[in-house]
Amino acid sequence: MAVDRTLNVADLIEGKKLTRPQIGIALWLCTLMVLEGYDMQALSFAAPSILREWQVSRADFGFVLTAHLVGYFVGAMILSFFGDRIGRKNIIVTGAVIFGAFTFAAGFATSPQELYLLRFGAGFGLGGAIPSGIALAAEYMPARVRATTIGLMFVGYNLGAAAGGFIAAWTIADYGWSSVFLIGGLAAVPMFVGLSLALPESVRFLIVSGASPAKIAVIVQRLRPQADLSGVTRYIINEESRRNSPLSLLTEGRALVTILLWISFITALAGHYFITLWMPTVLSDDGFSVAQANSAMGMFQLGGAIGSFLIAFLLDKIGIRVVALTFLVSAPIVAALSLHTGYGVLVPHMLFAGLGVLGGQIGLNALSGTIYPTYMRAMGAGWGLGIGRVGSLVGPIIGGYLLAMGIPRPTLLLLDSIPFLLAAIALYAMYVAKRARDEHAGGEIPLAKGGEFAH
Repeated sequence: MAVDRTLNVADLIEGKKLTRPQIGIALWLCTLMVLEGYDMQALSFAAPSILREWQVSRADFGFVLTAHLVGYFVGAMILSFFGDRIGRKNIIVTGAVIFGAFTFAAGFATSPQELYLLRFGAGFGLGGAIPSGIALAAEYMPARVRATTIGLMFVGYNLGAAAGGFIAAWTIADYGWSSVFLIGGLAAVPMFVGLSLALPESVRFLIVSGASPAKIAVIVQRLRPQADLSGVTRYIINEESRRNSPLSLLTEGRALVTILLWISFITALAGHYFITLWMPTVLSDDGFSVAQANSAMGMFQLGGAIGSFLIAFLLDKIGIRVVALTFLVSAPIVAALSLHTGYGVLVPHMLFAGLGVLGGQIGLNALSGTIYPTYMRAMGAGWGLGIGRVGSLVGPIIGGYLLAMGIPRPTLLLLDSIPFLLAAIALYAMYVAKRARDEHAGGEIPLAKGGEFAH
């Protein structure tokens, strides 16, 4: 007589070694971040040619530069909510399609107003796709490498940004600024086709949303081909099966942790985007050549690529405290960038600044995908990344006013170090609050080991 079996899928996901399907999921999600990196840099490379062709002043064109960030904010707040309702894969593919369509259409824009709307649409698509991608990665990776995998995904951002620079250099002179957007839109086509064919839906999501055992079994067998599923009639994941809502982020003892996460995002991104957008200008005004300023920023991005993997790896080993410590150390490093008058000393210093500032940011992104349960993980990551865009808008605006006031480099960078200090304080307070909440719940202290604090 056949015996019905219950299988805990978490035991398979937490297997001793990663399977090829798990590695494949991580690599495909990395391509999603390549799109994000390319898109963030595309307009900055095309802007000089657009300004000349349209005869538009920098002041009148400035609002277009914010369109992607505003669109990302709206997409993260709206689409990530549906990522917890209709599935991570559906939102990832939909977001990639939206990005591709709006990016391609941007190549035909004829005015700043049209370009703003099209850039907003591209940002909207990525704002939904990336938080859902973070959630999917977190749900298919063992706890011991969960944050590391998300950090590896974000290395794709640096690759995409670099690719945007090379493509712009090769094409704009001969084919015009529109080529940057046409290529970006066309490149999204094989990516979203590949994502739709290669990515499985989150098996954790399917279980907590009540999918049929037969549908779950197909993915489980793909994940662990050697697993014996004969007689399995029920799949479990040891998590709650509930419907999410935005209020879920602020109820059941999560309010303090969530608010501190948002504060960390806002402050870290404010400091980050001030450096990213204004540092070349600050260095040029302080006597460095344009080539030297751009090379220094290249080292900053290289440091970020190294830090993306390193900080995420340490997050898996140590937990939230390593991200707090990263921002704490970054504050004096950023402040000390004002001390250099020699290019030879500035360049390696920018490398370390990038490692801390950008590496800490990726650690924060990874954190947003691991501290919430499955039924609200995409929304939790999406709202964190979305609300953080407030900082990415405010930081450059404040920086612009300070530059207009003639504030010298030492004072500017001292002021820019403050957001990183505030992010470190908020993250440590978050660590304490999360630990207290878990102790009150009567279970193990999830923060004792990195990667285990999702539940």
